[in-house]
This record gives sequence, C-alpha cells and structure tokens, in this order.
Amino acid sequence: MPAVTAKEEMNVAVTDLKPRARKASAGYTDFEHTGPGTLAGKFMRSAWQPIQRSQDLPAGRAKPLRIMSENFTLFRGESGVAQVLAQRCPHRGTQLSAGWVEGDTLRCLYHGWRYDATGQCVEQPSEDAAFAAKVRIASYPTREHLGLIFAYFGEGEPPAFPHIPAFVGEGRVEASVEYFPCNFFQCWENSFDEYHVHFTHRTGGMHPRYPQMPHMTYTETEYGILRRSETADGKVRLSPFLMPNVLRTIVPSPNAMQGHGPSVRDSYLMKVPVDDHNHVFFISQHVRIRPGEEAVYEEKHLRYLELRAKARPPHELGLEILAGCLTLTDVVEHPYLAVIEDVVAQGGQGTIADRSQERLGRSDTGIIAMRKIWSREMRAIAEGKPTKQWQPLLKMPE
Repeated sequence: MPAVTAKEEMNVAVTDLKPRARKASAGYTDFEHTGPGTLAGKFMRSAWQPIQRSQDLPAGRAKPLRIMSENFTLFRGESGVAQVLAQRCPHRGTQLSAGWVEGDTLRCLYHGWRYDATGQCVEQPSEDAAFAAKVRIASYPTREHLGLIFAYFGEGEPPAFPHIPAFVGEGRVEASVEYFPCNFFQCWENSFDEYHVHFTHRTGGMHPRYPQMPHMTYTETEYGILRRSETADGKVRLSPFLMPNVLRTIVPSPNAMQGHGPSVRDSYLMKVPVDDHNHVFFISQHVRIRPGEEAVYEEKHLRYLELRAKARPPHELGLEILAGCLTLTDVVEHPYLAVIEDVVAQGGQGTIADRSQERLGRSDTGIIAMRKIWSREMRAIAEGKPTKQWQPLLKMPE
C-alpha cells in the first residue's frame, strides 16, 4: 500500500486535514501521557469524561476512582446524586472511599471527619466546632446521561452538558464497560480505522466483510470530525467523532449469543485512560425492540448477561492469545469475542505503541487527520493560546 502523500484525497471543510501538515506539528505528538500537567491530559480534562456505569453505583456506596493517572473518591448519597471528591482525607491522609455514606455526605473511617458534596468538611468529632469550616477538599462536577456517570476534571467552568444527544425513538439504553490493558490512544485511533473491521473481526462473523473496502472521507466540524463511509454498492454511513474521545456509530449486536433483538445498535464509544498503560472502554447503546417483544428480549438478554458473567474477562484471554497460549479460534464461543479481538490487535502494539516505527498508508487518512487536530490543540495549550471551542453534538448529521 503506497505511503500517504500530499495528494491523498480527503474531504476537507473547516481545516485542511491533508497528511502533509502533520510534519508541522511533529513536536506535539505525546498523545499517550494524560497525567496531571501533561498536554494531552489538559486536552482530555477540557471535556466531560465517563467514569462509571450508573447501575454500578447504588445509593449509599463509595468507590475508589482512578482516571488519567489520578485517584479520586466516587460515591452516591441517599438523594441519588453521584459525587466525586478528592481521594484522601486531609487529616491523616487515609482513603475516603473506605468510609461511610451518610445522607449526601461521606464520613472518613479513620477519625470520622465528614464531607459534603462540595468537599466542605461539615463535622470533626473531637475537634473544635470552628475547625471544620477551615477544611475543604477538592470536588468535581458530575452528571448522568445514557446510563453513565460523567465528571469534569478540568479548570474553570465545565462545558455544556449533555455534550452528546440522547438516542431518539423507542427502545432501551444499555451501557457496558470493558477494561483494556493498553494505552487509551490506541483504542481511540482504532475508532478511526474502519478498515480493520474486515480483518480483526473476521473470526466470529459478527461484523460485515466487504467485497471491496469502503471509501472514507473526513471533515473537521464544530464538534470534531465527521467520517463519511461509502461502500461499493452506494450505501453511505456518517459517523461523528467528538473531540477528544467520543465516537457515535453503528455496531453489530451479539445476537448469535443473545438470540433476540436488533442486528445492529446505534452506539456511543468512549475511551478513557485509567493510567498511561491501561484504559476503560465505555459503551452506551440504543437497543430498538419491537412493541410486544420486550418480555422476550429481556429473558434472552438476562441469559446473555449470565453467559458474560461466567465467561473469563476478554482482556485476560486477549493477553493469553498475545502470549501464544491460545488462538482466536479457541475463544470463538466467547459472548463478547469482538472485545477479545480488539484487545489482541491494540494490545499487540504494546501497552504504549511506538509510533516512530509505524508505516502509514492510504487507509490511515482518518488517523492522520485526528492526530493533526490533537497536535494542533496540544500546541495551543503549550503556547498559552486559545484552543478550539468544541461544541456539543446537537443531533446526528444527515
């Protein structure tokens, strides 16, 4: 496959996305490191990030949270509102997630200091009553949408929410989360690489195989990038990518295992770093069920969830395949084979891919376009200049 040149065909609207411009931003290509103070980390923190499935945080529960190489405390009070606070109590530094949820406050298990949703200490047993008013820990805005809890970890006021529209029409929303033992940016790049589907997901037969590869063009928009994919028979599919890390697209359903329901699902795919070597993949999907078939679908769906619960985690099997202990054909009956396939493909690049050694071709046009935008934004951050004010996706493009 020939290397990309300046004459590579692309659909460009707001900004010239041709690969030749990549060289100009070559100094701002550390996409992988998202810890505090990093350029990529600041870019990621400028947007709302999913942190947990709503169903996994019942009222009265506190949990530790790690995202972008930082640790926090996540809890849900009796009012039902999810809250994010700093990881540790400032008294003696113990972990707050091990404490008790009381009403809409969180009490430290060590000496009973208690904090409200704003991070204000509201009680300190054994201390002078005036002391509590002087103690406040960090707190972070939260919202819930499409079965997920989102939080904002950036500076200043958070951007508009929701930044992604709800699904339209009858049906139900199902959210899931998968762990990947590699850097998040590899999964994000994979979203721009529709060509991989034909090969990476051929084992289970869930994904379509094209007699000819689709033709894709990319346009920068007010929210990110719009991909236009056209197959040889003239079918067109539009997929919006929201900066910095959200894709809305159509993905196949696991109907071979589930036995009932739609063959494809309108989905949001979100890749979020745990740290530089691991990430979580949040998925929110619209499942269209015909009227009168809800009970049948629910029965089949519960059986499928039981299969998922009994099966080994996809990331474990993916690592065993990479180690040569298994092959994909050994796990073809797994209820979420597609995730195993992606773990193998993306984890096979190493926990952090060495992009200095890659050979990009014509099929990588979308990846190059996305990297250029990231580099541009990171450069603006480094130079103290305004970044692009990315807008919410108000509706699906037509």
